[in-house]
Amino acid sequence: MRISPLRTTTFRLTVIAVLAFIVLGGATLGFLYWRMLSLIDGQIDGALQRECADMTAAYESGGYERLRQTVADRASPRPDALRIYLLTGPGGSPTGNLTEWPANAPMPGGAADIDVLHAAKSARVRTLNFSDGVRLLVGRTLSERNHFQDIVAESLFSVLAANLLLGAVAGTVIALYARRRLGQINATAHEVLQGNLSGRIVVGDGGDEYDQIAQSINAMLDRIQRLIATVRGVTENIAHDLRTPLNRLRGRLEVALMSPRSEEEYRAVLKRAIAETETIVETFNGILKIARIKAGALTLPHAPVDLAEVVEELIDLYQVFAEESGVIVRSQLPPDRAQRGVLFVLGDAHLISQAVANLLDNAIKYSPQGGTVVVSAVQTAEGASLTISDSGPGIPEDKRTAILDRFVRLDSAAGKQGFGLGLSFVAAVAEWHGARLELSDNKPGLRVTLGFPAVLNMRLQDTRGLPADKRIRAEQDHKY
Repeated sequence: MRISPLRTTTFRLTVIAVLAFIVLGGATLGFLYWRMLSLIDGQIDGALQRECADMTAAYESGGYERLRQTVADRASPRPDALRIYLLTGPGGSPTGNLTEWPANAPMPGGAADIDVLHAAKSARVRTLNFSDGVRLLVGRTLSERNHFQDIVAESLFSVLAANLLLGAVAGTVIALYARRRLGQINATAHEVLQGNLSGRIVVGDGGDEYDQIAQSINAMLDRIQRLIATVRGVTENIAHDLRTPLNRLRGRLEVALMSPRSEEEYRAVLKRAIAETETIVETFNGILKIARIKAGALTLPHAPVDLAEVVEELIDLYQVFAEESGVIVRSQLPPDRAQRGVLFVLGDAHLISQAVANLLDNAIKYSPQGGTVVVSAVQTAEGASLTISDSGPGIPEDKRTAILDRFVRLDSAAGKQGFGLGLSFVAAVAEWHGARLELSDNKPGLRVTLGFPAVLNMRLQDTRGLPADKRIRAEQDHKY
């Protein structure tokens, strides 16, 4: 879509720059004009005061004759004379370079700008009255002042023209710079609209507003790309991993309809079909839950979570499962309840409990009979840390990153119930809480550590009165 040139940012910035230069130039010229006029007027007033002082001293020292001689010496008969004098006395002819007393002359002691016939110019004059009817007019022509005003008036057009040119050049340069920077943003936006989500705006080293906008847009595009990748990955996982159980379910139902069966046989087939659908639904829910956590779509509130309480409840809940598997489960917690105030973290209690339940379920499930699972929670320099150690086969170091992806299972997991979503869910919960997930060797077995950031000024009494967390539905979670 084409935009009218008058509505473009380039035109507007040029107009603004031109107006700014004209206003700035006019203000500067006006200030200089005022200062120069003040200086010239000050010089003229000072000269008149000195003339009046000299004339008064002459009259006081020699009377009228001395004053007349002083005026005659200083009054030049030339038409371009700068100084004006006129002395009148009783019975004598006027002395000076004026022929008659001006009608608009100021009162004695005052000063005024008047028009005089002398050289047809204006002048600033002062008058003095002495005894015996003696009057004296002293003045300075304003030719220098008028000449300066003429120069300013003649220079005004040139100054405004120069400011107009400079404003146009500066506005064009600024507008072209803005257009170039905005053009990069616009080009990237069109590239994204064409479907290329990998396009990014070039961020300069200046760190100006354009760079900040570019960084924000790039971060937004990164976020959108991650969300789309998450949606695409969920879709692909659902299509790939649910296709086999759906085909298997359909095949069993088709086989059941191929020949007549008894009611008990049909009931058994339906029960197995229901079990298959429950498995599919659980897999689907697990995929969606991980996707929502990774996409940041969960808006759960952050509240204080007692890691010691989470550990105690889960060990109590999984005790029966551990006994059936022949595994010993024990905890390592601070013995003093008052010392457990440092084991509080900020987050969602349900998600943390589900993540720990998945880790505990895996530790029990993969530990051999007679093995030991240890769940500990301690304070660290960074915050609080929760660790689950088992005595199972462990995970090779080169596979500890890949095992955090969805549907990834090791060869040692053959024959174990699950879909490869447990550790992926734990990784998503850790990322949502800003926690550190670390897999290490327990020699033998696996050691999984969740390091939560510190909660400043958190004390045990701060959490009193909070509702206790509900029992964890581990029967559903441990299947992941």
